[in-house]
Amino acid sequence: MKKSISLLLALCMAFTLAACAGTPGESKVPVSDSSAPPAQSDTPEGKSYRIGVFFKDSSSMFWRYVGQGCSDKAKELGVEFVEYSPASYTDSAGQMSMLEDAIASGIDAICVAAIDSTAIVDTLLKAEEKGIPVIVFNTLIPGFEESGKQRCFIGIDNVKASEDVMEQILADHDYKANVVILEGTPATQMNADRAGTATDVCKKYEGVNIVASQPCYANRETAMTTMENILQSTQDIDIVWALNDPTALGAQQAIEAASLSDIDIVAIDGTPDAIASIIKGRSIRYTMDQAPFDMGAFTVQAAYDILEGKNVDPIIRCGGTAIGPDNAQTHMDTYYPDYEY
Repeated sequence: MKKSISLLLALCMAFTLAACAGTPGESKVPVSDSSAPPAQSDTPEGKSYRIGVFFKDSSSMFWRYVGQGCSDKAKELGVEFVEYSPASYTDSAGQMSMLEDAIASGIDAICVAAIDSTAIVDTLLKAEEKGIPVIVFNTLIPGFEESGKQRCFIGIDNVKASEDVMEQILADHDYKANVVILEGTPATQMNADRAGTATDVCKKYEGVNIVASQPCYANRETAMTTMENILQSTQDIDIVWALNDPTALGAQQAIEAASLSDIDIVAIDGTPDAIASIIKGRSIRYTMDQAPFDMGAFTVQAAYDILEGKNVDPIIRCGGTAIGPDNAQTHMDTYYPDYEY
């Protein structure tokens, strides 16, 4: 039985997700939902630590899956997982305020996917000064890493992921293409790593032209509007590189509304929405998997190990698989078997 689009959208807004068995490397799909406040906690019996995990927003599917990985691992370890999620991907001030509150509350460990990798550094150093270990995931924070205080980083190599997926799609087009770059938030580390790399790859090839590069702030609606505006200027486009899956899905809406079928979109995330688009042969051609369940599980595990006085690897990788027409169905069946589309 196929669920309606409205049910899928409800799933994306979920935060209270039913527990499902999972270990690092074993992904499961959430099975229940409700709406998300800025912070929540998942408190097991006999908790020993409170681990605060700071996401970039409270609604997108990717972060909901990361949260499920955190929740499952916290229950397995017998610790408390406290989620902090600003409503908007661009709400750096909100994330900073939540960090200050967590530090004041005596949280035992902080795990953070930074919205603004520059502004956040002083607050993270303050946490370390108070004896609260900081674990960075998803997005590098160069200033904090350079301070020598960073315990570890969990996530894909964003530079390599962007390079790999762009090289793949350009090869498919024989290195002759007009390209649109749909960036995230300008001047952020994520944008520099992903969009900057995609731009650099395009500039390597004489037959590749960047016809437009616009910020979309990792927002599906913004990406749709931005792509609509670009298409009004030119439809001579072969490839759209998108910062993440929500951006890719927004661009896809605009492209399909314009009745265009020969534009390929590539992105980074590996969410089931994007994978389903690939399976159906729609505009999204490739997405780079970030293994969100594993990212959440590895992050909580690292925080727990540090609190227990154990050594952890300075870099813990997850994901990194390019998902395209040849492996999309297998990936969906393996990691999102209950996803209905």
